[in-house]
Amino acid sequence: MGMKFVTHIDKKRFTTFNENHPNGHALQSIEWGDFKSIGEWTMELVGLEDGHHTLVASAMLLRRKLPGLRRYILYAPRGYVLDYSDINLLQTFTKNMKEYAKKTKAIFVKMDPCIIYKERTIDGDVMDDGIDNSKLIEDIKHMGYHHKGTHLDFEGIQPRFVFKLDVDKDKEALFKSFHHKTRYNIRLGEKKGIEIYEGSIHDLNEFERIMRVTGARDGFITRPLTYFKNMYTSMEPTGKMKVFMARYNVKKALDKAIMDLDKEETSKKPNEDRIKKLKKEIPKLQTLALEHQDGIVVSGAIILLNGKKAWYLYGASDNIYRNLMPNYLLQWHMIKYSMDCGCTLYDFRGISGNLDPNHHLYGLYRFKKGFNGHFVEYIGEFDLVVSKFFYHLWEFWVPRMKRMIRKIKK
Repeated sequence: MGMKFVTHIDKKRFTTFNENHPNGHALQSIEWGDFKSIGEWTMELVGLEDGHHTLVASAMLLRRKLPGLRRYILYAPRGYVLDYSDINLLQTFTKNMKEYAKKTKAIFVKMDPCIIYKERTIDGDVMDDGIDNSKLIEDIKHMGYHHKGTHLDFEGIQPRFVFKLDVDKDKEALFKSFHHKTRYNIRLGEKKGIEIYEGSIHDLNEFERIMRVTGARDGFITRPLTYFKNMYTSMEPTGKMKVFMARYNVKKALDKAIMDLDKEETSKKPNEDRIKKLKKEIPKLQTLALEHQDGIVVSGAIILLNGKKAWYLYGASDNIYRNLMPNYLLQWHMIKYSMDCGCTLYDFRGISGNLDPNHHLYGLYRFKKGFNGHFVEYIGEFDLVVSKFFYHLWEFWVPRMKRMIRKIKK
């Protein structure tokens, strides 16, 4: 018996396959599909069975209608869940996918798999004897896919460069593996009164506020509150998504300052500069503690989980109290949480492939590099072209029309 392409897969069966496959992903989960379906997308589940009716490939497809046309686009976020080293399997799935797309009036199918392009060192240098999937890119192109290129920044839907951390080890050993400055910043946050707590749907109001602050500071467009609330209601009940918040506990910081002052003043060799600094700091903390008895939220993050993997999806931080290093402590808390959930991989997600220290995204790379993980470059985005005419229209004419409309409006 040969392979059989299947649609309308049982959700439990689909989830089990996605969670246990090496190429399974949170963005391929049914919960992510449910979340995206609240907007302009609809979700479809397809797969490939072998002769024993066992799933060997699957895809959670998002379908979107093109405006003014009875045509659609299909997107498999983070690619199909299958073994990409098995070219025959990929070819068979692609052939069936193209037929399915054509039958359902889709003009192309987009995928962006988490498959390494060229293996790199933590400093971003290509390893001479490392993994090189250049041939795989050519093989995929020969199957009818258009490769969207190997850009360095965030040009695609999903980041092509990410930073990953293996967490299948002892927590203490993992912490010791971090860069000494990262360890220092984590401890600093704890010492200065930063606390991490799991947020509820109500905390998303504050998360979205500081996300807007972050967007204004770093120059990117942010999502509305409804986006995060829809994500929470779709994904949190099954444990696929969590929100964590960092709060500055001013009362705790005040108590620590008072204790430190007493310790210095009763010391055999008191540090006068330290005493002077603490005496100046304590009155400010006393005033702040009265004004903010519940603490001050300074940053937040959203984490996704699927099987034994975790992804840092969104992060936001206020402009105040950044010197207390809340983001370092927040990351360490989420890493430990993912380990407690049985995860063996923590994905920091996007970084730039441009490692020029003057590049505006270099700080993001430097922050994640401090956790001593892996600098990863993926093979990129591919469009399986079904209708050359409509695909050309989508790729060439639609962007030109949008640019013209923007110029007219200006």
